[in-house]
Amino acid sequence: MTSTTTVIVGAGAAGLTAAMELQKLGQDFLLLEASHRVGGRAYTEDLAPGVPFDLGAHWVMAPSINPLTSLAGGDVLLADEADQHFSAARYFEDGEWLPEDSDQKLGEYWDRQFEAMARAGKREEDSSVYDVIDNDDRWAPYFHMFFAQDFTRDVDQASVKDTQAFLRDEEDLPVAGGFGYVVERYGAGVPVTLNAAVRKIDSSGRRIKLDTTKGSIKADNVILTVSSGVLAKRGIEFTPALPDWKLEAVEGLPLGSHTRIALMFDEPVLRDLPRHFTVSAPDHGPIHFRNRPFDFDYLEIVTGGRLSEWMEKSGQGAIVDFVLSTLRQAAGSHSVPDPVRQIVSAWNEDEWTKGAYSCARPGASGQRPMLARPIDERIFFAGEATSSNAYASVHGACFSGRDAARAAVASNQ
Repeated sequence: MTSTTTVIVGAGAAGLTAAMELQKLGQDFLLLEASHRVGGRAYTEDLAPGVPFDLGAHWVMAPSINPLTSLAGGDVLLADEADQHFSAARYFEDGEWLPEDSDQKLGEYWDRQFEAMARAGKREEDSSVYDVIDNDDRWAPYFHMFFAQDFTRDVDQASVKDTQAFLRDEEDLPVAGGFGYVVERYGAGVPVTLNAAVRKIDSSGRRIKLDTTKGSIKADNVILTVSSGVLAKRGIEFTPALPDWKLEAVEGLPLGSHTRIALMFDEPVLRDLPRHFTVSAPDHGPIHFRNRPFDFDYLEIVTGGRLSEWMEKSGQGAIVDFVLSTLRQAAGSHSVPDPVRQIVSAWNEDEWTKGAYSCARPGASGQRPMLARPIDERIFFAGEATSSNAYASVHGACFSGRDAARAAVASNQ
């Protein structure tokens, strides 16, 4: 049986940062990763040679304090794509393009809704986002789409207080070179045991015993960085069982759905379409398209919430057919051939994540500190869902891993 001081479970951004902090402090540890790779929900595949596509994390948030900004480098961070209002796009509705100033009208509506959310966030009670915004406005369906795309759950499923707690003082920067590759470089100096899923954690004795697919390990403490989705699905058996207050936090912070799709064509068929456009059809809500990102000849589609959940259950073939049908309504049925390459994310079905990233249920805005709270100063928790003001972000995961590592070291002294 292997023995160490600290076991870190999960080699995503939080686990890698925790390991680097323990290295810096001269502490003994083992970092276990259930899958075959590091990075967690930061994962990049090549759509074609030299054309990376992020299936997970894509934006460097809070670049002035983000520990990955310098690794990403100026050549792969394109600030000019982040300069527009989030809603900036052309809009195709009921068979025709809306006037070019439509994005300004949506932007004005967008700002009013966030102002209403900010006022509601100061109240004592915690309601859903749906309850505090104007859902009868003609631009409401577009706001609903963008919100679900950004927060992974629909407006009626999301806590308005939690939404307002996220600190965003800087423009987010998209990573042209692949955020997954950046996170790989970030953790390059950390020893990781891959394909080492933790099945049981027994803290009933003097030392903690972990049962893994690579054998048994004893440790003084554990830093658990697995997602709240894995905890909700009881992916790890705990002895004694997790306390009710911890399970309540897990239940209140579910991972929502976020699907990222890339379609590449064998000819530049999209040159006549806007760089950002949204298509709304009578049989479904709006779908947003990002055309030729970073001047690569592919189309990016991102969905969230119930639509994303439905897509993942339908399978990749049905997803692509649905997106192409929507696209052809705006571009013309004969001008868009079938793609020659495609990538579709499926985080809900991923065994080691069970979802995209966290979004607090209405009434659960105070659960993030409870999810982060250690058990008996022996089992520590980290990951984006434990961050109160930088959840759903890589830098939030990094900072939580650093803090958990420092707390684990303090508990041993």
